Amino acid sequence: MTKSWLRAGRRYESKNEIENIMNTIRSKFEKNTNTIYIICRILIGLFFFIAGFNKLFHPIFQGYMFNTISGIGFPFPGFTAHFTAFCECIFGLFLMLGLWTRISASVLIIIILVALFTHDLNTIPKELIPIKPETGIYEMDPFTWLSYFLYLPQTLYLMFLTLFLFQGCTGFGIDKK
Repeated sequence: MTKSWLRAGRRYESKNEIENIMNTIRSKFEKNTNTIYIICRILIGLFFFIAGFNKLFHPIFQGYMFNTISGIGFPFPGFTAHFTAFCECIFGLFLMLGLWTRISASVLIIIILVALFTHDLNTIPKELIPIKPETGIYEMDPFTWLSYFLYLPQTLYLMFLTLFLFQGCTGFGIDKK
């Protein structure tokens, strides 16, 4: 009597058949790794380009940026806001094009880290307030704090930028290896 396995509603007669299917799926992912990397690099670059562009030229976003920089207490908030927005815009464009990929990722990492440590970490609550007030307020435990931290979009951008920093420009781009 042969042993059979049931996967996704289909019976497989041998373990080799399942291994062959898994190897096929893995090889398709490996063939598309560069494409996925390029798409991520272009989209993250586009995000920074648009964010920087809006902070440079859109009056509403200029005001948000100036108020944020002023509230943090940076010196010369007008200059700092414009300089940061300019760097986001230019290095986001460079990242999209694959030009100076490692340098662009480094500059954007610095911007993200400054934003994280001066502004975004303060948005994580220090205690948990339940829906029913009679249950009381709970202290924030490290695991829950990490959950809030990883939920910040800057954390995801930081991970992608770190990948671009170490990987450089692969696939499509001006400074392609």
